[in-house]
Amino acid sequence: MQGLAWVFFVVMALVLFLTYLAIRREWFAPGVTAGVSIVATIVTMVLTSLGQGNSALQAIVVGIVVGGLFSGATIAIAWYFHSHELRQRYADEGYYDEQQTDESV
Repeated sequence: MQGLAWVFFVVMALVLFLTYLAIRREWFAPGVTAGVSIVATIVTMVLTSLGQGNSALQAIVVGIVVGGLFSGATIAIAWYFHSHELRQRYADEGYYDEQQTDESV
């Protein structure tokens, strides 16, 4: 991997890492975070591919496929753990106990 491609690859890794943190910690709305992440990951993957000397068409196809897959996987993993933390938080606070009716006691 050439120098410029390596820089774009590191930027893509940073985008994915920040996406994971933003979704897990609810820094922004998840839809906005996901949208920005997908676009940023695709762009950086296209730039990485161009930095390796690939043609523009090949870089665009690789950027959309690989960038989209990496971004989608990162978003899915972050959302899974975020949802798990929310369920755990509700269970710890006794949320489910308060929702019981008199019939279930």
